[in-house]
Amino acid sequence: MLADFVEVQTSDGMTLGGAYFAPADVDRGSSVEAVCFFHGDGGHFYRPLYLELGQRLAERGIAFLAANRRGHDTVSAGARGGPPKGYAYESVDESRLDYAAWLELLRERGHRRIVIGGHSGGAVRSVYAQAKEQFPEVVAVLPVSPGEYNYEGLKELHPDNFLRVYHEATHEVAEGRPHTFFTPGMPWGSTWSASAFLDCFNADNRYSVTARVEEVECPVMFIFGSEECEGPQVLPACGAAMRSVKAAEFPHITVNIIDGANHGYQGRDLELFETIHGWLKTI
Repeated sequence: MLADFVEVQTSDGMTLGGAYFAPADVDRGSSVEAVCFFHGDGGHFYRPLYLELGQRLAERGIAFLAANRRGHDTVSAGARGGPPKGYAYESVDESRLDYAAWLELLRERGHRRIVIGGHSGGAVRSVYAQAKEQFPEVVAVLPVSPGEYNYEGLKELHPDNFLRVYHEATHEVAEGRPHTFFTPGMPWGSTWSASAFLDCFNADNRYSVTARVEEVECPVMFIFGSEECEGPQVLPACGAAMRSVKAAEFPHITVNIIDGANHGYQGRDLELFETIHGWLKTI
């Protein structure tokens, strides 16, 4: 597995790392030249799933960038002289700056037709960033297993816990303690600061994938695993996202479900690649 380890600096001073897989000199069968892919919440670019996906796409002539967003790991270094970052402190809105920095790197390497995407929380950010920025070089968006950040929906999915945590986080912010940590075990097993929890799941649904994807002007393919949508490995927010985007029936959206796949695509990584590669060849 050969990749170049690369770094970029965002416009607000964040240094981010990633792995760039240069494309093989073969007929790629697609107008897409490169894919920029963000990891899930609290994760990092070097998860094997992302690196294997990068190698496979590069072998077929499509460059791949497995990239950190500022929400990598739970707590990590922020900009020089600034506060810490990592997922516990991250705002989805900041993903616009992270994608912009990585897109500049891909442009410097000669790529002009680019897909942005991500896994889990990275998938949410790909939809949001393109909806807000309409990056001109982005020809399609690839969200893999996003959750649905819908306030009323989360109240229904987690009736005993969501409002309690939301109200506690609201109280902490009001009392001047925005960095108080919460690890509530839902909507998934992450840690948030009080301010980040309120931002992520705000009652205005600012980061709802169903609301934001309607604003995206290029093709979008959602991928979900059947096991994360229902059954013993279910992640309720992912199942909600799948049902919501399918029901919306937006003409620029495709929804694919990989049978037997859980949220991490263990044992279904080849099916994930084939689904992605097959779709890229249609663009």
